[in-house]
Amino acid sequence: MCAFHKTLQLLPRCSSPLPLSFFIVLPELHPMTLNTSAPRYFFSLDMIRGFAALIVVLCHWQFFFYKDYTTMEIPLSSMPLPGYRYLSILYTYAPFAVDLFFLLSGFIFFWFYADKVANRDTSFNHFFCFRLSRLYPVHLAALVVIALLQYAMIQTSGAPFIIQHNDTWHFILNLLLIHCWGFEKTPALNGFNGPSWSVSVEFFLYLLFFAVSYARLQHKKGVLITLVVAGAVLQYFYSMIGQGIYSFYLGALVYHAYNWMLHKKNMQQITRWVTGLALLVWIMVLWEYYAPYLRPAAMRLMQYCMPSRNETQYTSLFNLARNTFVRTIVSPATILTLALLETARGGLRVKWLQLLGNISYALYLLHFPLMVLFALVTKMLHIPHAVFQSPLTMLLFYAILIPLSTATHYYFELPVQQFFRRRLSNRPVQVAAATARA
Repeated sequence: MCAFHKTLQLLPRCSSPLPLSFFIVLPELHPMTLNTSAPRYFFSLDMIRGFAALIVVLCHWQFFFYKDYTTMEIPLSSMPLPGYRYLSILYTYAPFAVDLFFLLSGFIFFWFYADKVANRDTSFNHFFCFRLSRLYPVHLAALVVIALLQYAMIQTSGAPFIIQHNDTWHFILNLLLIHCWGFEKTPALNGFNGPSWSVSVEFFLYLLFFAVSYARLQHKKGVLITLVVAGAVLQYFYSMIGQGIYSFYLGALVYHAYNWMLHKKNMQQITRWVTGLALLVWIMVLWEYYAPYLRPAAMRLMQYCMPSRNETQYTSLFNLARNTFVRTIVSPATILTLALLETARGGLRVKWLQLLGNISYALYLLHFPLMVLFALVTKMLHIPHAVFQSPLTMLLFYAILIPLSTATHYYFELPVQQFFRRRLSNRPVQVAAATARA
């Protein structure tokens, strides 16, 4: 098992999203104007996606401290990670960002696409072309770059950086965006650009979503709940697809909850209650992390109720319960709160935050190739490995990654996306608030 996916098992699901952005032109929303209809653009959801992508990069910095860039031999807390003393909660819980990405996708797709597909206003050809043109250009570019970098890494040090199975078969799977559909030689070991596993899962979710909506099941809560449960079960057999289904359709249920609240006369009061609940669960999470109170109580309870189990089993059960709580309660409550607040008060109009949301997909897919480049350069120039312990090195990494992602988004991703949409779709490309980056 490669170190990247070993990490996914040791931590609560690392990597990635999938960061998907949906709009180019911001609507004119006035922050203090009360509204009772859904906005044309959820700026806050795009913003949180951008921050989550940056946190995923932070999470993956640990790869520089794997033995021979291959095996995780010491726990995260023992690694000399930059700023760990102050950022430990981000290093530790960053893996939940991937669930947040899938959750956001589920919410947005059921808000924007579900009824259009069900009413036959959006054809499969149109849907498929728009979604593929969204995912594929940056994915393909990153795949080619990572293949060259990993080859150089193997020639220089005798082994690839973190990700194994960089062979012809897995390259073909990556080209077809099916590298996490179970066709891998070893389940969940997808080769090349490790974080792109979530792109493959997202592509699978698009097809499943279209089938559900085309069958006019998008409002059948029982069907959506069944899919959530199915995703939870599937995680034990094929974790990545199961994880995606679970969080995506949980996002669909969050959207339906939002839509129900949106049409209530006391929507403003409901927003206050939901916001209070979200703050409460976040306080619980932060309190538990910095001053544990639930873990000791849970351990004593499990020792009393299940005396035949050992400490390792108690810890595993508690971690499972904690992870489920964050994925099922904390993240959905956060998304629901942001959507309600933006509906009631309008979105913040901060250009750099809008930029962060715009570039989140490029940032997410390019950060791993850039990590390989950093490892390769330090190896070739005989720079001491301790350089990765320095916060300045991490700042340099971000200082390169963010402008690189910005240039990629505006000068490659968008032009190529619009080029293919004009040629593959029967409809003209509309650069408008709700469709341009859908």
